[in-house]
Amino acid sequence: MAERQWIIFSYKIPTEPSSVRVRVWRNLKTLGVHYIQQSVCIIPSREEVKKKLRKLELLIAENGGETTVLKIDKLSEQSEALILAEFNKERLIEYNEFIQEANKFREEIANESKKANFSFSEIEENEVELRRLKKWLPLIKSRDYFSCELQEKTAALFEECSFAFEEFTNNVYKHEGIIGE
Repeated sequence: MAERQWIIFSYKIPTEPSSVRVRVWRNLKTLGVHYIQQSVCIIPSREEVKKKLRKLELLIAENGGETTVLKIDKLSEQSEALILAEFNKERLIEYNEFIQEANKFREEIANESKKANFSFSEIEENEVELRRLKKWLPLIKSRDYFSCELQEKTAALFEECSFAFEEFTNNVYKHEGIIGE
């Protein structure tokens, strides 16, 4: 197995304005870091990660803060196993939330179909939700550095949602006489 390289990113930011702290935290969470302790996080070393961390370093420095970036060539086996488990646990939480929302979407389509509520407003409403799911899944995958066990299941579930929406849309078109039976 190839050795994984890691980055430890530590930062201090003045308490005011709090918007800078929130912005840094949100950017780091979007990257998918794992917090080891307050203001100290670890993430796999990848080029796109390094670029984003450099931008955060500038933001922090411009606002009177400090950063420390450590490149780690090797973790102990025990530490790496623990950190990998934490990364995957965090992704499992996200994937499970996605699964819940995707299942709600499928239930909504099924309920509207069962009631024969085939209207353009239902297409619009469901299309908005499908777009939200479509945008959300790649964000989770971008943080899934170690191919969490639910990655494939969520991709398949999204495809099921897309198919259900397509079928529902066709039923609306048939109901409205836009396409034949």
